[in-house]
Amino acid sequence: MIERAANNLLGITGAGGLGGAAGGASASSTGETSFADVLKKSIDEVAKLQQDASKAVDDVATGQTQNVTGVMTAVEKADLAFKTLLTIRAKLMDAYEEIKGISV
Repeated sequence: MIERAANNLLGITGAGGLGGAAGGASASSTGETSFADVLKKSIDEVAKLQQDASKAVDDVATGQTQNVTGVMTAVEKADLAFKTLLTIRAKLMDAYEEIKGISV
């Protein structure tokens, strides 16, 4: 799931990404997914992974589960997803700053 979200965000310039929106057709009229939709969906997925990890930690702490390996996997998955999202945010901010510096 994390890889799919990262690939969606990193593959924006392909079909359905910024290239489609720049072509003059709106994303909703052509059935393509907009950049904002992809980004929101990815943020929602990261939030869900973090909630799942928190619940798993709570379950271990309260003795409802003994699966420490599963809990650690959930925590690491949420951590990786969050770090990926932060990296993508940094890249987007860099691109914004570069575009902002272009004189027209």
